[in-house]
Amino acid sequence: MGGVAIAYFGLLFWLVDRYRRLHPVPIIPTSYETISIFVSFSVLEFFSLLAIFRNAQQPWLTLGCLLIIIVPVPVALLIRLYQQGRYHDLMDVSYFTEDGTFRQLRLLIGRLPVIPRNQTFRERYMPLLCDRRWNWLNYYDFSLNNLVKLGFNDIRLRDEHLPGIISALAWYQWSLGLIYITLVLWTLSRTIPGLNLLIYLK
Repeated sequence: MGGVAIAYFGLLFWLVDRYRRLHPVPIIPTSYETISIFVSFSVLEFFSLLAIFRNAQQPWLTLGCLLIIIVPVPVALLIRLYQQGRYHDLMDVSYFTEDGTFRQLRLLIGRLPVIPRNQTFRERYMPLLCDRRWNWLNYYDFSLNNLVKLGFNDIRLRDEHLPGIISALAWYQWSLGLIYITLVLWTLSRTIPGLNLLIYLK
C-alpha cells in the first residue's frame, strides 16, 4: 500500500512542479523526463499491486479503501489548480528545495513539508535543478519523505510564491504519513514480542 501511495503522490508532485502552463510561455517537462517518470511510475505501481494481490486476504477491498483515501482529494486539488492557472513570481524556479548541506539516508520524523519563513533556511535549501536528467527521482524522494519519514535528501516546498493548493497537497500526504506510520507501529507491536513494551516506554 505504501508503494502505491508513494508512486502516486510522486507523480502528482512532478506534474504540478514540471507541467505548469502552455500559455503565454510554455513551462513543460522534456519528453525524456516525461517518459522516465511514467515508466518508473508504472513499474512501481505494478510491483506494489502485485504485492497487494499476493499478500492481502481481500486485495480488492484493500485497494478500494486505499484509492478512496488517496485519489479524491488530490485529484480535486489538481483540477482546481489547473482551472485557476498560475500567475506569480518565480514561475521558472522549482517549488521544491533540497538541503544542500547533507546527502544521506535519514529518518525525518520531525520534518515538515514546507521550509520555515527564515532567511537562514532559504540560504540552506536550494531549488531543485530541473535541467538534470535524474531530477524526476527527487519527486519520489519527497513523496517517500512525506509518507514514511525516510529519504535520501531533505526535500521540502519553498515558502515564497507557493500556490496554496500545492501546499495543501503536500500537507495532505504528510498527514496520511502520520496515520501510516502509526498503523505500521501498531501492527509491529502486535506481531513482534517486546516491541509493544518498547513503544510504550518511549
